[in-house]
Amino acid sequence: MRSLNRAFVARVGLSIVAAFLFSSGVVLAQDQPDKTSDAVYEAGNGVTAPKLVHASNAEFSEPARGKKIHGVVMLSMIVTADGKVRDVKVTKSLEEDLDKRAISSVSAWRLEPGRKDGHPVPVRLRAQVEFNLY
Repeated sequence: MRSLNRAFVARVGLSIVAAFLFSSGVVLAQDQPDKTSDAVYEAGNGVTAPKLVHASNAEFSEPARGKKIHGVVMLSMIVTADGKVRDVKVTKSLEEDLDKRAISSVSAWRLEPGRKDGHPVPVRLRAQVEFNLY
């Protein structure tokens, strides 16, 4: 199976960059028609990736700034058929307070939903929120 990654970068403030990382993995929901509304798809194989419409800023915490903590928080989420973000989970932690701020920021994002056969569908994707001191 051939895997493709696409990165869409949205600048959020001077010190934070949020990036979508899409993969084209195959999931059972794509292999077999699923009539339930619980099906969640992966981008690729006939499913278009959600597109960022609005990204909110993730703010650096003062304690993290004071400790000079910087880096990337990796997140997993589902973009619903109406473009809202749900089920956000940290897959690579940076620091507890920055993890919470990344989750809060990504939860407020709005996206144009992914589509399958022309219809909006929930799509699982990953994102990274980078906290830079520079």
